[in-house]
Parts: sequence; C-alpha cells; structure tokens
Amino acid sequence: MNQLKNLIGVEKIESMFAEDIEYFYPRKEAGKKKPKRKLRIEHLYWIPSLIYSRTYSILPRILKDIFFCLSIIHKSPSSKLFARTRYDELRTLIDIKISALALKRVRANTLDNVKETFSSGSYTTNLLNLSELDTLINDVINYANPSHAGARPYFKDGKNKKIEGSFSAYYTFSKKDIKKINLIISKGLDEDFNYHLSALAGYKCTLKDISYSLSIVYGENSNSEMHQDTYASVAKGFIYLQDVYDGNSPFEYLEGSYLDATYRSNQTNKAVLNNDLHSSGSTRLRGQELQEAVKKYKLKTFTGSKGLFVLANTAGYHRKGAHNSDKPRIILACGVKRKGVFSKLIINLLQVIKFKET
Repeated sequence: MNQLKNLIGVEKIESMFAEDIEYFYPRKEAGKKKPKRKLRIEHLYWIPSLIYSRTYSILPRILKDIFFCLSIIHKSPSSKLFARTRYDELRTLIDIKISALALKRVRANTLDNVKETFSSGSYTTNLLNLSELDTLINDVINYANPSHAGARPYFKDGKNKKIEGSFSAYYTFSKKDIKKINLIISKGLDEDFNYHLSALAGYKCTLKDISYSLSIVYGENSNSEMHQDTYASVAKGFIYLQDVYDGNSPFEYLEGSYLDATYRSNQTNKAVLNNDLHSSGSTRLRGQELQEAVKKYKLKTFTGSKGLFVLANTAGYHRKGAHNSDKPRIILACGVKRKGVFSKLIINLLQVIKFKET
C-alpha cells in the first residue's frame, strides 16, 4: 500500500481496486450518529416535489395515466387499458415536438450541427487536460458514500440472478466541487457546447446546470441491457478518465431511436401488457428484439482516449458495453435535471421570445 502514496486520481483508484476492492463499498460508521441537519429555507422548496411524488405513488394506475400523463416521473402507462392505445406514442411525440423548440434559439451558423445532435441523440467532444481533476477525484472517494445509482448486479428480467464479479460505485461530488469541475471542463469546450446540451435535454440549459459523480464500474450490471430511461428527453454525459476501448465498458447508443415514438411506445406497451414490471418503466430490449433493433438503428460504440466527453439523450436506447478488462472503468458520469413536458414548454417558449427580441 506504500506505493499508493505516490499515486493520484485514476491511477490510485486502479491500484486500490486491485489491492482491496472492499474499500469502495459503502462504509458503515459503527457507533457514530449522523449529524442533525439544520432546516434551511432551500429545504422548503422540496415540499411541493415531495407532495407531488407521494400523490403519484398512492393513486390507482388508471388515474396515474390520466393526471400524470406528461410528467417525467410517469415513465410508462400504468394500466393495461392505456397500454392498448396510442397513449404512450402520443405523449412521446408531444415531448419530441416541444424538445425541438430548443433548436429555435440556435445561431444560424451552427444550426445544422445542432440539428444533427438532436436527430442522432448524441454529441462528442474531447477534453485535453484533465489533470486538474485528480485532487477532486481523490477527495470524493473519501468524503462521499457510494451508491449503485441504478447499476444493479443483476439483469432486470425478474430473475434477480446475481452477476458474478459485478461491481459499481458512484460517488457524488459536493456542490462546491461541482463548480470547480465545471470551471476546469469549461476551458476545453467551444462556444456551441450549450446548444448541443440543450438539444439533448429538450430545454435551454448550460454547463453550469450539470452535476457530476465519479463512476467506478467492473463487470456487467443491469445497465448492460439495452434500455431507455424514460419516454421524455434526458441529457446524460460521460467523461472518460481512462482510454476506453471495446471490452472496457464503452457507452453504446442506438442512433435515432429517440425520434421513433412508434417503436419506443410499442416496446413499452408490450412490457406493460406482458406484466414485465421489472423493465416496463425503462424498457429493455432482449433476444430477437435486440437483434432487430440493432439492424433498424445504427449501434454507435463510443470508444476513445482519456478526455472523450460523450453527451446523449438517454430516452433513446443505450447501454453499457461489455467489460472484459482486468481494470475497472472509471468515468465522470453527469447530467442535468430532468424536466417534464410542461416545464420544458415554458422554458423553451420564453427562450424563443427572448431570441426573437434580440
């Protein structure tokens, strides 16, 4: 362990992982009471959101479909009645149309490139110098307690069969460190970055709206299945902190799948009608359906050197690629807040009005 003193950042994590994987599991602090959190004014803003989510959780399925049809938390039809209709397709089409309004404020000289990002569902750029992140990476594995962040050690097929060798740990950076990360990353981005980010999120947002977590993944997990996150546009990012190649869990995406409302809704409806509750909220493609999807859309595998920054609309189908390396894959996982259709409509209309006035 003495050699670790001379290592920093990703190299240190790789060595620690090889020597003692137990270090990266959630730490239980026996006999230590959690400090009481002081009530702040900002905590009051959580009350409407809490009421909203609690109301959703207790409503009967058919009422969820009616009253929360355009909500971001209502991932799929809850009732089989609505799953037999074009309900999911229509709300997906509404989201696509409203999300496309984010293109209205893009400058003419870059509009074609941003439209391509919107259509394909992804955007990439390269960050040249990430050494400034090393200290922040060292710090976050010490102050943050890791979570799996949805990367479960089994596939969401209802069998709950544990995948041997599966490991995932996501460490969320503090608000203070997130600001530092954004400052570091901003040095390597061009002026059009925010347009591409907004096109994928479906509403006007900027680099400063992104939050980050350090992701350490080894082997396969539930994210290895081809899936969509929800029916409405979602912008997620992946900054490679190592050289990532085939066999080292590269991010993979079915280009153009976000815009195919008919296909996506058909898969979601099928899951609901087949009582596949394990995957109907974020529909999975398996077996023959997966083979046909790969033929229908172009499967893009994002391999590249350290510093590759991938943004994607994860309402389109995507997955974590196969992991055959003896090292963990280490990235910065990031994203902006998910917005419902009504929120996006208001934000985008205001931006269109401002754009026309300038």
